[in-house]
Formats: sequence, structure tokens, C-alpha cells
Amino acid sequence: MLEVGCGNGSTVVPILRCSRNNIVYACDCSKDTLEKANEIVNNTEGLDGKDRFHPFLLDVSKETFPDWLFCKSCQMSNAKAVDLLLDSSEHNTRKEHPVLLKENQCCVGGIDAVTMIFTLSAIPFNLMSITIQRCVSVLKPGGLVLFRDYGLYDMTMLRFSPSQRVGFREYMRADGTFSYFFTLDTMRELFHAAGLLELELEYCCVRSINRKNGKSMQRVWVHGKFQKPTR
Repeated sequence: MLEVGCGNGSTVVPILRCSRNNIVYACDCSKDTLEKANEIVNNTEGLDGKDRFHPFLLDVSKETFPDWLFCKSCQMSNAKAVDLLLDSSEHNTRKEHPVLLKENQCCVGGIDAVTMIFTLSAIPFNLMSITIQRCVSVLKPGGLVLFRDYGLYDMTMLRFSPSQRVGFREYMRADGTFSYFFTLDTMRELFHAAGLLELELEYCCVRSINRKNGKSMQRVWVHGKFQKPTR
């Protein structure tokens, strides 16, 4: 699996824990965050993630994935590979041969599933399409994209002031990062444009109570499962 925008590794830990056969490659744009995620995975009791967790530094909104995930040669040799929509001017220059590969391996052979958990909303809207296409580029045919992010009218959206609005359902946080709030139609358009098939797409509405102060929090998330065609 590939976790895009892994943060502190909170999603990675349960994935590794549910099966000893799971291998997770995880990228993030922050070196400090990756170090924290690696520390949490390695120090989680009962979790043997030493050879199953491979973090690497990458800003998916600006960079293509390294060839060692799914090299062009292996993509082309797969008769069922789907043509990519990436701009022809994009070239991946990350040719390093990581330690995790065997000496005769050119790449890991592609990814079975990509997880994007509260990642896409932090990327400027005009870069979302190319970001999804990059994720699709490392997926094996039949592979899945598992998505969860902020939905329209989530409590965090209602807390933004009008001055923080920078686009349609897009806001700027105090630290300069973006926050976008999705509808099902927006998600459907973005993932269909990347050539993916819709398997699941729904709102997840959650009401949580802060036990300390008794405040109620209305959360609205968008959950999606999309598949790369096999032909």
C-alpha cells in the first residue's frame, strides 16, 4: 500500500497491525513528520514494522513518484496498463535504487492500494487533478484508491471567517495551508477524470461529544473507494 500524506503514521499503524503481509510505503512533504511517523511505527508495542514500513520525502502536489515504486518499463510491459494523463513534460529524475529493493529489482512492481486520508483537502484545488493522476500512475490495474476527507458543512468549514475564503469551498488557514471541503459531485468528477471507477462514494456524518467541556461537534466527511480499470 501507499499512504499519501502519512502525517504521524496514525493510519499506517492499523494497516500494518491487521496483517503481517501488509507492506506500507508512505510519503509526506515534511521531513520532521516522517521522522515522527517512523518513530511511532517502530515504537508501537507488538508491531513489527521494521521491514514493512518505508517512508520517503515527497510533495505529491509538486513531484512525481519515484521510479522504484512502478517504473515505466514495468508499466509498459503490463498489457492491461492504463494510459496516464500526466503532462508529457513531466519527467521523473528520482532514479536512486533504495535499500528495500533486491539487487535485480527495478521497482516494487506497483501498488495495490493508495490511501489518501485528509490529504487532498490541503492541496490547492487547481493541483488536485494532477495529484490524483500521479497516484493512479503507481497503481496496478485493478488497484484501489481509498479516500476520506472533509465534506461540505463540516464544523471546521463553519469556523472559518469570510476573510479566510480563497476560492469556492476553499479556505486558507492561519499557518498558510489550504483547506477544501468536498461534495460527492466534486469527488466524482475529480476521480472519474483520472480514469477511475467508482465503487463507493458517500458522506460520513459523525456527532462527537467532548467529554471534558460537553461541547457537541458535527463532523462531515466524504468517503470514497475508486478502482483503476483492468483494461
